[in-house]
Amino acid sequence: MNEKTPSITFQNRMEQIIDDYRELGNLAIGLNEDVVKLLDDYDESLHKSITTGSNTLDIRTIDLERMCIRFMATEQPLAKDLLFIESMLRVISHIKRVGHLCDKIGESIKNIHEVPIPKKILNQLALMGDYIGVMLKKSFHVFLNQDLDKARELDGDDDKIDELYEDVLNEVTSTMISDAQFAPYVIDTIFLARYFERIADKAVSIGSRTIFMITLKRPGIDE
Repeated sequence: MNEKTPSITFQNRMEQIIDDYRELGNLAIGLNEDVVKLLDDYDESLHKSITTGSNTLDIRTIDLERMCIRFMATEQPLAKDLLFIESMLRVISHIKRVGHLCDKIGESIKNIHEVPIPKKILNQLALMGDYIGVMLKKSFHVFLNQDLDKARELDGDDDKIDELYEDVLNEVTSTMISDAQFAPYVIDTIFLARYFERIADKAVSIGSRTIFMITLKRPGIDE
């Protein structure tokens, strides 16, 4: 066999890693969609499903991390394949964090769902969640397909999330803090926006890692 040709085992294990990565991405996207639904209409069973899904995602990311490490140890990938697997390990950690953040969002929604939070704030939060869903799909796609142009778009997408985050903060401080009935719920409302904003950051981090994997240059530093 030509030493430069990957073995069948090598190819099969690489394909399994990619398939598991796709499943993790779909789980994370589904969790984000569920928290947006929960924000619109709180349901205890959906909240429990989000917590279960977050735990499942956490376990699955650990399993995939182990698979990647075993792959590096036994198959000894070189050059591009080694860089891909090493990058995969970093991306997995971001996906895991998305699951944790969705669980935190669910808890914050539970804390405020019986309170008549101003509709404008809820709409802004839902818009953040919907837009972040688009960012997550893009980030998972660009890493797997090594799409440099789309990866570079994520910074601009994040600017939109930052604007929405500031809008929520301004609305909370102008309408909720001054109203005694809302005082106990201000922190949870702000945390909601912050958790969404952090998920967007994770999407950007995946895009940044993709750029480095392709160019070996750190976005905004070496480029």
